[in-house]
Amino acid sequence: MEKVYREKVTRQLSTEALSSASGASGATTPSQGNSHRTATNAASRIEAGSGGERRGRDGGERRREAGAAQTHLRDGERRGRRNAEKTGPPGGRKEERETEEGSRRGERKKQFEEYVSCQQAHAGTEEGIYVKGVLRVSAGRVDEAYVKDSRNPLLSDFLVAGLRDRNRAFHGDTVVLQIHDWTLWRRQVDAFSLGEVTTDGDSRSSSSQDALSEATCLELVRDGKMLRTAKVVYVETRLLTQAEKMHLVPPLATEEEKEAKEKKDDKDKDKEKKEEQRDEDGADGGREMLDDEREEAMLAGAEKSQRRAKETARVALDPPWLRRNLRYNRTFICTLRGNHANSRTAPEDDITVFPDDTLLRAIPLDKRISWVLIPLREAQNWVSLPGPLDKQRLYLVNVDVWDAFNVLPRGSILTYIGPADSVQTIERCCMLQNDLQAHMLPHSQEVLAESDEIVRVAEESFETEARRRVDLRGVRRVFTIDPASARDLDDAVHVHRLPASAWTGRDPEIEIGVHIADVSHFLSPLCKTDEEARERCTTVYLTHVVFPMLPRALCDSLCSLHLGSPKLTFSVNFRVHEDGSLVKAWPPRFYKSVMESCCRFNYEQVQVLIDGGDLPPDSRPTLASPWSSPSVTLGTCGCFVALSPTSASSSSSGVSSRSVVPASCAREMTGPSFPFAPRANVEAVQSCCGSCASCCACGRGERQELGGVARRSDRLETRGERNNEEARENVGAPGKPDEVSWTAVVDDLRLLDALTVEIRKKRFANGSLLLHKATLRFALDARSRPTDWHLEEHSRSHTLIEELMLLANCLVAERLIASPFSDLAVLRLHPPLLDKQRKSLTAFLSKLGISTDFSSSRETQRTLESVRTTKGDCAAVAVEVLLRKALKLALYYVHGDVLQPHFALHFDEYTHFTSPIRRYADVLVHRLLACSLEWEWQNESQPPMSVSSPSSPPSSPSFPSRSSPLRQGERQESAELLAFRRRVEAICGDKDQLDVLCGQCNAKKMNAKQAQTDCDRFFLAIHLKQRRTPEATVGVVLMLQDRSLVVFLPLLDKEQRITFQTEEARGQALRSVDPAIQKCVDLPVLFRKTSTTELEVHWENRARGERQTQTLQTFSAAPVYVLPTDTVPADFLLTLISPFSPDYASVKAQEKQAFAFFLNQAEATPDAA
Repeated sequence: MEKVYREKVTRQLSTEALSSASGASGATTPSQGNSHRTATNAASRIEAGSGGERRGRDGGERRREAGAAQTHLRDGERRGRRNAEKTGPPGGRKEERETEEGSRRGERKKQFEEYVSCQQAHAGTEEGIYVKGVLRVSAGRVDEAYVKDSRNPLLSDFLVAGLRDRNRAFHGDTVVLQIHDWTLWRRQVDAFSLGEVTTDGDSRSSSSQDALSEATCLELVRDGKMLRTAKVVYVETRLLTQAEKMHLVPPLATEEEKEAKEKKDDKDKDKEKKEEQRDEDGADGGREMLDDEREEAMLAGAEKSQRRAKETARVALDPPWLRRNLRYNRTFICTLRGNHANSRTAPEDDITVFPDDTLLRAIPLDKRISWVLIPLREAQNWVSLPGPLDKQRLYLVNVDVWDAFNVLPRGSILTYIGPADSVQTIERCCMLQNDLQAHMLPHSQEVLAESDEIVRVAEESFETEARRRVDLRGVRRVFTIDPASARDLDDAVHVHRLPASAWTGRDPEIEIGVHIADVSHFLSPLCKTDEEARERCTTVYLTHVVFPMLPRALCDSLCSLHLGSPKLTFSVNFRVHEDGSLVKAWPPRFYKSVMESCCRFNYEQVQVLIDGGDLPPDSRPTLASPWSSPSVTLGTCGCFVALSPTSASSSSSGVSSRSVVPASCAREMTGPSFPFAPRANVEAVQSCCGSCASCCACGRGERQELGGVARRSDRLETRGERNNEEARENVGAPGKPDEVSWTAVVDDLRLLDALTVEIRKKRFANGSLLLHKATLRFALDARSRPTDWHLEEHSRSHTLIEELMLLANCLVAERLIASPFSDLAVLRLHPPLLDKQRKSLTAFLSKLGISTDFSSSRETQRTLESVRTTKGDCAAVAVEVLLRKALKLALYYVHGDVLQPHFALHFDEYTHFTSPIRRYADVLVHRLLACSLEWEWQNESQPPMSVSSPSSPPSSPSFPSRSSPLRQGERQESAELLAFRRRVEAICGDKDQLDVLCGQCNAKKMNAKQAQTDCDRFFLAIHLKQRRTPEATVGVVLMLQDRSLVVFLPLLDKEQRITFQTEEARGQALRSVDPAIQKCVDLPVLFRKTSTTELEVHWENRARGERQTQTLQTFSAAPVYVLPTDTVPADFLLTLISPFSPDYASVKAQEKQAFAFFLNQAEATPDAA
C-alpha cells in the first residue's frame, strides 16, 4: 500500500510540474455536454465566491473545494437539472454565464440567496405570504424536496426543486417557503396514470406545461395533478441544549475508551516482548535484571498506562465540543474521502489524500444530506494524513458554516464513531440517524435511585394495595403468551366458562380477562422517571439489543408479569358467546386488580397445543398455584364479590359464613390506589348484577336477602337457608375456577383459540384489512454478529393474543369517549388512501386488467381477495405491496370534537392500552381511564341494581350512560365536573399538552420503526457478506421503467431496483461486489422493452454457445440474486439469475411456496399499517 501511495504521489507531483510549466495548474476534469458545463460553472462559482475567505486559503484549497462541488453537483443534480431548467426561473443559464465571467474577474458571486430576517419570516408566515413546514428530501431523487401544506392538508405538497431553491436547508429542517409564481408550477407526471410506476432514482422529464390559466393551475393542484413550486427563504435553527449534546457522548465515548484500551494492551504486549528480548540479550551477554527491579519497572509502566487511559476516558466523556455552540440537525455520520480537482487523478484515488490537498469530503451515510468539506488540518487531528484513508471508518461531523457564497458547507469532525462493519457502530448509526441517541444513554442516577425507591415502597405496601383491588389470585387461571426471548411481559389473559345465571340465561357464555401491567400506578406524573419515559416515548427494538423506555427495575422486575409473582394490573373483562360475539347485555368491566401468572407460554408451545398436540413433561412450562385471601374478588358468576376481612380466611368443613360487605365498606376498602388521584374505582359491589346475593342466584332470577351462592377457591360457600347440594346443582360451574393443572391450562388455551378464531372472522367480516409481512430473525454469536437467519412464522398462536389485545384496546377507546372529558381521550387513527393515490392506483391496475375498489377497508380487502383468486398469488403479493406503500402509518391523536376512525382495522374508536411498559402513549391512556373510573365512582349515588329476568337482562349497572340526563343537583355536578376536569388536566395534561405528547410519541414510534428496519437491513447485508455466496430467492416485478425494474422480495420483505446493465458494463454494475461473488453471477447481454408492461431479457451461455430469451411482465415472478456490497454502510444489490444457472430452476421450484408463505403471514402489528 505504501509503495502504491508513493507512486501516486510521484505521478501527481510530476503531472503538476508539467501543468505549472504550461500555465494550466488549475485544470478541471473535462467531460462532455451539459455535465461538463455544469461542473465547470460550479467550479468557477466557488472560485469566484471565495471573497475575503480566500485570503486565508491558497489557490490549491479553492481547487479542492471546486473539485468537491463538481462531483457533488454532477451526482446530485445531473438528472434533476434537466427537469429543473425546463421549468425553473428564466435566466438560469445566463446567471451561470455571469457567474463564470465573474469568477474569471476574481469577483465574489453568491451561490444562494440570503435569508430574510427572523422577523420578516415570522410576519410573512402570519400574513400568509410565506409557508412554514418541515423539509423532506426525496431518498432517491436528492434534487427534489417537499414540504406539507399545513394550512391546506388536502392539497399536494410544495415542491422545492434543485439545490438553489433549497437554499442550504437540510433534510428535516423547519423552513419558511416563498411560493413561486403559478407560471413556474410543475405539472405532476403521475406514473400510475401512464401505466408505468416510477421508482426513486429513475429520472423522467415532466411533460411540458401547456398554456394554462392560473385558475386551471389551481384546479390541477386541488386534483393532485400539479405541484406548487417554492423556494426556501429562511431556515429555523436552534442551539442544542447541554443535555442534547450529552446524548452524543456516552455511545461515542465507549468506542474511544475501547480503542484506548486496545492500544494500551498492544503497548503493554510490545513492552513485555521488548523486556523479554532484553532478558534474553542480557543472559547472552552475562547481564541479568533482578526480579524485583523488573517487577517495579512493570508496575511503574502499568501505572503510567492507567493514567493515560483515564485521561483518554476523561477527554472522551468531556470532549471540547461540549462547550461549542452546536445546532440542531447539523451533525451527521460521515465517511471521509479525498477531494481532488486534478483531471489526471483516478476516481479510485478518492481514498488517498495527497500532500498538496487542503480539503477532504465528508460523505454522509444519508444520501439526502449534502457533502461537507473538512479542512485537512482538522482531519489530521483524527487521521494520519497525507496518506490513504480507511473508507470504513465513520465520524460524527458537524456543519459549522454554510454561507451564501459557497456551494458546499464547511464542517469539523466531532468524534470517531467506529468501523462501519462493526455491530456496535451499526447500532449507533441506526440510533443517531433516527434521533434516538437519548435511548442509548443509561438512565440517570436520579432516575435509578427513584426507581429503586419505587420498587422498595411497592414491595412494602403490596398487600395493603392488593386489599384495595380485585384479587384474582386463586379464582382465575391467568397466564402469559410471549416470544421465548421476551423480557417485558405487559399482558396476561384468562378465560372462564360461566354458569347459567340471570345474566347468561341458558346460552353458554365465556368470560375473558385481559390484564395489563399497571405501570401508571408506579409512575407518578412529572417524577424523574416519568419525565425520562416521556422523553423516550417508546422502547426501541433492534436486531440484537433492546433500549427500554423504563429503567430495568420497573420494566423487568416490578411491572413485568412474571410467573409465580403477584403483580398489580389494570384489567378489562368482557363476555362473549361461543360464536365470538360480544354479550351486549353485560358491559365490559374496567378495574384495578392484582393477579399472579400461573404459567408462562411462548408462541411455539402454544401452537403445538392448539394444534391438538402435547408437550413432553420435561418440556412443559412451569406451573404455579396462586393463592390469597382477598377482600374483593370475582365470583363464579363473573361478578365482583366483596368479602369481609375476617371471614375471608375462615372456613369449616368446606362451608364458611361470609357476609357481603356493605357498599360503604366496599368503597372504603377499594379506595385510593391511584397515586395521583384520590381513588381508583374497582367497582366492587356496584358492578354486580344487583347485589352479590342475587347475582349468584343461579339463573332463577330470584331476589334473596343475602342468601346467594359464591364460589371461591375449591369450596362452595352459602349464605342464608340454601343448602350446599341445591347450590351446587344450580351453579353448574364446570370444574374448579382456581384449579391449576396442565390439563386445565391447556383446555383454557384451546378454548381461547376457538374463540379468537371466531372473533377474527367477525372482525374481517366487519371490514378489517389484512396485510402481510415476512419477518427475519437472526441467530447471533457472542459478538452479536449474525450467523444465520430464518423466517418467523406468524401462526395462530400470535393471532390469539393479537385479537384479544385489539378487542381490549377497542373497548378502552369506547370507554374513554363515553367519559365526560372525552375530548382529552388519546386515540389512534389510521388515515385512508388519499383520493389522488386511490385514483392513480386504480387506474394503473385497471390497465393490467385488475378491477379494484379502495374506497373503504372492507372493499379493499375484497379487492385483495379477488386478485388472489383471479390473478394468482404472485399478483396478489404485488398489489398488496403497492397498496402498503400508498397507505400511511397509524398515528396517535387527541379526540377533541372529531372522531377519526382506524382505516385498516375498520374501528370507529381505537387506542393503545396493552403495552405501557414499552409505549408512553399507553401510560397516558391508563391515566385517563383511571380518572374516568374515579369520576364514575364519585358520582355513583344510586343503590345496587336488582337482577332482571333472563329475558330482560340489565343494561349497564356499572356505568351510567353519558347521554342520560343529569340527576338532581345538575349545577352542582357540573361544578364538580369542572373541578374534577382540572385535576385530570393536572394529571394527564390539557388538550394542547396532550397534542404535543401525541406528536412526540408519533415521531419516536416512526423513528424506532425506521431504526429497526435499518438495522435489519444492515444485519442481512453483513450476513450475506460473511457467506461470500449470493442469496438466490424469488422476486415479484412490481413495475417496469425505461432503464430499470423494481422487484419485491417476499421472503425478505425488501424492495430493490435492478438497472438494465448488461455484461458489457459488468465492471461498473458489480464494482462494489466481492470478486469471489462476482464469479457466480452472469449478466444479460440485452434488455428490450416490448411494451410498458413487458420486458425481454436476452441471455447467453458462451461456454456452450447457447442463447435464451427471458420474458418478464409486470406482476410476474423473477428469480434474483441478492449480492452483498462493500459500500458504506453495508448494503446489497439485486441481479436477475441467468436461466442457464442451476439456481434459476431451484428458485422457480420454490415460487408457489414462497408466495403462499408470505400471504399467510399476518402483519405482526396490524394497527401499524
